[in-house]
Amino acid sequence: MGTMGLTDLNDLNDLNQLNDLAVLTGGPVTRSRLALDLPARLLDEEFGQSRVWRFEDFDFPATLTHEPTRCFLRDMGLPEEHTFFHLDTDIPLPTLAEYYAAEHPEFPTDRLPPRAAHLIRLGHFVEGNSLVVDGTTGAVLNWSEPESALCPLNADMSQLAFSLWLLHREKRESEAVAGLEPA
Repeated sequence: MGTMGLTDLNDLNDLNQLNDLAVLTGGPVTRSRLALDLPARLLDEEFGQSRVWRFEDFDFPATLTHEPTRCFLRDMGLPEEHTFFHLDTDIPLPTLAEYYAAEHPEFPTDRLPPRAAHLIRLGHFVEGNSLVVDGTTGAVLNWSEPESALCPLNADMSQLAFSLWLLHREKRESEAVAGLEPA
């Protein structure tokens, strides 16, 4: 395996300063108010700065009221493309209801999940699926159009980004090791 970089796991959470607060509140606490405090350049270093998309306030629908999610998408961003995921960057983020009304008006609205107007579509996930975030809670979900099913995927954006980082890093390191082995 390769060596860990400056922005790898060392800076995820400062447990010494946050431990007392976690005990008082009954759970883990981070500065970002998300599951993980990721190092600022983690995604840039792994994917390349030009391949990480940071959103601006005008990209967010009014239903994205979860401020930690807004901050994460604005400051940290997400990779535009990953093996499993393609971020929609051509237009401001639509709600799931808006996306289907504009892109797939033939899709029966009664097959959309409850609160589709509060679920923000981030982009294409694996075949026939969309990655969505709950605008109120920040939970990251998988919307399966073929099954008309909404399933939890990650607790929040920090866990999604860390998962994408980890999968990309693992793939890159596996390819590097395979390249070093004799044919």
